[in-house]
Amino acid sequence: MSPLFTMTRCQSALAAMSALLCLSMVACSPVTFDNLPLESQNGSYSNFFKLSVSEVNIDQPRLDSNKTSIAFQVLDSNGNHVSNLKTSDLTITENGSAVPPFKLDSNSKKIVQPVDIVFAVDITGSMSSTIESAKTRLINFVQKSRANGTHSRMCLITFGDSTVKKCDRFYDNDPSDPKTDVQVKELISEISKLRAYTGIDDPGGSDLNENPMRALIDASTAPWKADAQRFVILITDDGFLYTPGNQGAVGIVAPRFSEAAQAIESSQMKVFAATPSLAGYDKPFSGLPGIVAASGGEWFNFSDLISGKITLDTILNRIVDRIQTTYVVEYTIDDKTSLDPTLPLSQRRIEVRLATGEIYTVNIQAIQSNLPNGRESYKKRWKFSDKKIRKETLSVRIDGKRLNDGFMVSDDGDLEFETPPPAGSRIQVRYRCNLLRDDIQLEPIILPADTDVDSVTAILNGIETTDLELIKTLDGTYSLRLSERILSEDDPFGIRAAEGLSIQVRLQRLNERR
Repeated sequence: MSPLFTMTRCQSALAAMSALLCLSMVACSPVTFDNLPLESQNGSYSNFFKLSVSEVNIDQPRLDSNKTSIAFQVLDSNGNHVSNLKTSDLTITENGSAVPPFKLDSNSKKIVQPVDIVFAVDITGSMSSTIESAKTRLINFVQKSRANGTHSRMCLITFGDSTVKKCDRFYDNDPSDPKTDVQVKELISEISKLRAYTGIDDPGGSDLNENPMRALIDASTAPWKADAQRFVILITDDGFLYTPGNQGAVGIVAPRFSEAAQAIESSQMKVFAATPSLAGYDKPFSGLPGIVAASGGEWFNFSDLISGKITLDTILNRIVDRIQTTYVVEYTIDDKTSLDPTLPLSQRRIEVRLATGEIYTVNIQAIQSNLPNGRESYKKRWKFSDKKIRKETLSVRIDGKRLNDGFMVSDDGDLEFETPPPAGSRIQVRYRCNLLRDDIQLEPIILPADTDVDSVTAILNGIETTDLELIKTLDGTYSLRLSERILSEDDPFGIRAAEGLSIQVRLQRLNERR
């Protein structure tokens, strides 16, 4: 065997992998080679492997705009709801800056928002008469709201010392969709089955109070419609369990009052409560507003419900009044506006004022966004190469236009712009790698199985060399591998000057020797 080429038993075992990896010094990105195949006539192989210019294309995505809606009511100095407002009557700001042009609708003219109502009712034994009276009025409300064109959805929650039935689905009552008539019938059936339980079935347990605060927390996680006005009708004839101080028989199932307050704030549901007059309901509790004031809802004395002074219709009519005198403002924040679409709602101080000189009170009912946590920021930094690069060879274009400044690039292949490239733009980066082994494009050189290894000679850029290795593959062919020295930074074969590597291999076939 020629001293120029050696093959070991271990190398033979790795031959299949070597066929792919023998010339693994790939450049930063693939290019097309002008390959000259093995010429059986004269037993030679030749190829020219060019130094490469790598190119990476990066697309800046188009991120969603931040679409915001504000539901609010306006009261005059006498506490009466104001109607017939126009866009020109309003001034709306975010963090002190005017919002983009907005659209204004009033539910008194057009129901622009669906209405989600959770009916949360105490079903302990003392509530029997109240529940039976409430059922027919609830059913009448469902039927009337469908008849007058109001899109409502309703869900039931029942509780005693703990939540008995959670709100896992809303029954859709959409007058514009006849198919929802099936759900309306299901809802009426569910309402009809409501009952208070007595004896051993009474969920109220041995303590006096019930757990409406846990029911409100459970209501806050109901599958509310994103753009719906959210109401909870809470009815109970007793006080509430809480931690610490009044856990009753349920122990830690009794929540802290602050948990209920947080649930009301995060869900933006308005609580219309028919309860006894107690701290926590219609009065502050532990330094926090009661659930009615905290939610912007309304309180009704349960004793008036019992005496007949009010009925469930009274509460439902107040909700309808809220619906019909609610204005909805909608606007969009994107990169063309002066506002920051990446801010979450918690960092957006939104104010609605009337432009007139008269004294009005604006009560914001709900603020909603399709991106409540804010839109992600547009990227301005990318890793475009995992190899060291020659910065003097770098060219950066955005949508075909070459940039001369406004960006920084590191030797490690990091590109950072001073400002993010425009949405939807294409960034093109062209460069050369720093190391010779990274800068040249190679591919495996496979010689035939019947090669006479003693006859093989190799010439690199006109220089005959022994810095090669011939390895037999599992399928019987031979893989020609370059040594590390050939592609070292010393560049002994003048690859950089020649802008590539010319490889010529001459050989004979075994049958030719015979």
